[in-house]
Amino acid sequence: MPERPWLARISEAVGGDPGDEAALQGLRMLAILRGVAPLFQALTMLVVTHHFSVSVPNVAFWSVLLAEVLLAIATWARVRRSPRVSSSELFWQVHLDIALFTLVLFLTGGATNPFAPLFLVPMAIATSALPSGRVWMIAVSTMVAYVLLRHWHVPLHHPSGMTEVYELHENGMVVNYLMTAALAAFFGTRMSQAIRRHERMLADARDVQMRNDSVVAIGALAAGYAHELSSPLATMAVVVGELEREHRADPDLAHNLRLLDDRIQACKRIISGLASSAGQRRTESASGARLDQFIVAIVERARALHPGTTIELHLDTSSPAPLVIAEETLRQAITNVIDNAVHASAEQVHVDASWAPEHLVVEVRDRGPGFTPEALERLGKRIGSTKSAHGGLGMGLLLTAATLARLGGRLDPANLSAGGASVRLTVPLSSIVINKP
Repeated sequence: MPERPWLARISEAVGGDPGDEAALQGLRMLAILRGVAPLFQALTMLVVTHHFSVSVPNVAFWSVLLAEVLLAIATWARVRRSPRVSSSELFWQVHLDIALFTLVLFLTGGATNPFAPLFLVPMAIATSALPSGRVWMIAVSTMVAYVLLRHWHVPLHHPSGMTEVYELHENGMVVNYLMTAALAAFFGTRMSQAIRRHERMLADARDVQMRNDSVVAIGALAAGYAHELSSPLATMAVVVGELEREHRADPDLAHNLRLLDDRIQACKRIISGLASSAGQRRTESASGARLDQFIVAIVERARALHPGTTIELHLDTSSPAPLVIAEETLRQAITNVIDNAVHASAEQVHVDASWAPEHLVVEVRDRGPGFTPEALERLGKRIGSTKSAHGGLGMGLLLTAATLARLGGRLDPANLSAGGASVRLTVPLSSIVINKP
């Protein structure tokens, strides 16, 4: 088990909680503050002692400053080595800053130091990352420190008397405001960016969860319906067979019955394939196929299912086609996109496929009305039709998006400037290619 940071172990001993993103962002902000504070304090001390001739206990002050530098280095190492941060650890880290800043103020005039209000900076960081109860505890700690510094501190002395000290205090208040405003703007924007990034992550996670729930529900329904459909399809096949034998003398009717029988057999094959591959992503021992042959087979199957539509295929053969696993879910994902394109543009559909060293890209284009803005927003994220008002529920594209996400790919829909729509499927070859020994 890796050695945990000493402050993290203390936090766990007093009831620390698991690490979270807000606490991590808070510690990063605190690390930045710890890197900047010693530099400004050293510059301020040099100006005050050498230019304004104010006397302070130099040895004690520079010792505290050295401790701040060492703490800053340790904090940066802590953040880089282990990104797991609990709110309890951040709570004690902020208190450590308060303690060191209290020592600095004690040695430099206490509450009369114009930079004393900088207690608010670590408290602001805690406010953005800690629960309200701990924020109030930190606020009370700063209040207690400020009150104690009002009565116990090393006073500042100037050779010319208290008038010069007061003027120096006024100048320090101006510098303090400039620093406080700059720090507030810097940390405020960084915190708001972190909050927005966290909200986007939560929204993406909710979309993924909704999509996964929908896919699970669709899978359960598909398994049940596949079982229920097998009986009526078998009955239809028997009836069509009887009709074929009875009407052999009628060529037109016999042709139509054979066509109907072909469609019934295709439905039975689809249901059998669904039942046999339920719950199975891929069979490692299954025979592979060259990628170009895999794509051609998918398009040929789509042509057979839609005999009235011209489906044009263009393969980019500039690089050799790798050997891939003929995964049924990927086959169905590409078929779903082609089916949707056929429903939108019944006359002609274009399929372009190319493979680079890292990705397979399949783009399906149609000449239909294109996607509405609402359809583009929800496409592949939740159930909702991308077709006409009498179309389906968009389950095909939802399943396609889920399959691509599982393989590490993505689904990119778009409207074409010349009319129609385009859906691009991108799949990492590493997830489907067969590595030769």
